[in-house]
Amino acid sequence: MNEGFVFPERSERGCAAINAEEATSRRLRSMWRWTRELGLSACLVIGLMNQTAAQSEQRVDVRIRDFTFHATQPPLMLNVPAVITIRNEDRERHNFESAVFQGILTEVETGGSVVYGKGIKGVYIDANGNAVIRFTVKRPGRYEFKCSIHPKMKGELLLLNVQAV
Repeated sequence: MNEGFVFPERSERGCAAINAEEATSRRLRSMWRWTRELGLSACLVIGLMNQTAAQSEQRVDVRIRDFTFHATQPPLMLNVPAVITIRNEDRERHNFESAVFQGILTEVETGGSVVYGKGIKGVYIDANGNAVIRFTVKRPGRYEFKCSIHPKMKGELLLLNVQAV
C-alpha cells in the first residue's frame, strides 16, 4: 500500500531517542511556561509599584486667570501627601488661602523661598508667579480656598475619608 514510504525499524535505541526528544520538549514547554509566568509576575509587581508611587503624592493644579481660580483636582485621600501647584496668569497679585492648612505641617515654596510650619494660612502669588504647597490631608470634608485680596475669587478642595470611591 505505501509503496514509496519505508517505516523505520523501531529498536530500543530508536525508542530511547524518541523518549529523550519528548523529555526535552516537555522541559522546553515547562521552561516557557515558567518564563511566561515570571514575566507576568514582573509586570504585576511593576504595576503595583507604579500604583503605589501614584498614590504616594496627590496633585492639584490651580491656574489663576481673569480673577478666577481654575482647578483640576481628583478628590484627595486622607493621610496621603498632597501637592498644590498654583500659577498666577493675571497681571495682579493674588492670595491662595484655605482652612485646610490650619494645624497641619505645611510647606510653601514661592519665589525661590520655602517656608514650613503649622500656622500657615496661605500664600501670596505675584503676577505671573508660581507657588507650590505641600501638606498631608488629615481631616475629611470640603474646604474653600479663596483670595483675600479679591473676595469674589473662591474655589473648593474635596477631601475624602475613604481609600476607594
